Amino acid sequence: MNLLAPRERQLFDRLPACDQRHSLAICAAVQTEQPQNTSLQVAALLHDVGKGQPTRTERVLLALMSSYTPWLLIRWRRNRFNGWRGRLARLVVHTDASANFAELAGSSVKVVATLRAYGHRDHADGRFLAELDGSK
Repeated sequence: MNLLAPRERQLFDRLPACDQRHSLAICAAVQTEQPQNTSLQVAALLHDVGKGQPTRTERVLLALMSSYTPWLLIRWRRNRFNGWRGRLARLVVHTDASANFAELAGSSVKVVATLRAYGHRDHADGRFLAELDGSK
């Protein structure tokens, strides 16, 4: 855990325990696959900090809606709803918020870029992080 600077550690510590375990599992997978890539390891630890603290109900609704009605989440995000609809829609794009938090915490440019590029096929670290995230 000494990968994180003090302000990054504060972000990580704010994650719910289940998200901390998940982020640690992804970081361990990165350490196995790319032991020299500390920026990707830090990004793995911080990739969910933009979620906030969703309730169990919100997590279940997000999983169901992502599978059955993803178009609603996209529409809700565009309309910037408040309340539970807005929270669900924002969970879909939480890695943008994670990148913003990491930047404010003083994370390296590479860590922030990896978080912003989460899932982008033309960014090797961002793509790899998303692949690991989907498998854990």
